[in-house]
Amino acid sequence: MSEYRVKLLPSDETIGVRPNELILEAALRQGTDVVYSCRNGTCRSCIHQVVEGTVVQEDAEYCMISPQELADNRRLICLATVRSDAVLEKVKPGKRLNA
Repeated sequence: MSEYRVKLLPSDETIGVRPNELILEAALRQGTDVVYSCRNGTCRSCIHQVVEGTVVQEDAEYCMISPQELADNRRLICLATVRSDAVLEKVKPGKRLNA
């Protein structure tokens, strides 16, 4: 497979994400309007809920995402890759799940 298909909600836009490519990088490469800031996992502006699919949070121990958020399928797309087609929904700011 050359790319996985990732649907971003609520915009309902679908992007192609290459194996081992960060989701944010794929979105930017394709001109998709996504919310982000730091690109290193500290600002949390790009947090998404995984609705469907397999999304891997790279460097989870070094970024600002709690173990509870990981368990609840939340991911920071600036440091996340996909292992299947997926559907992701933007989490509203301020909705942090505690550790």
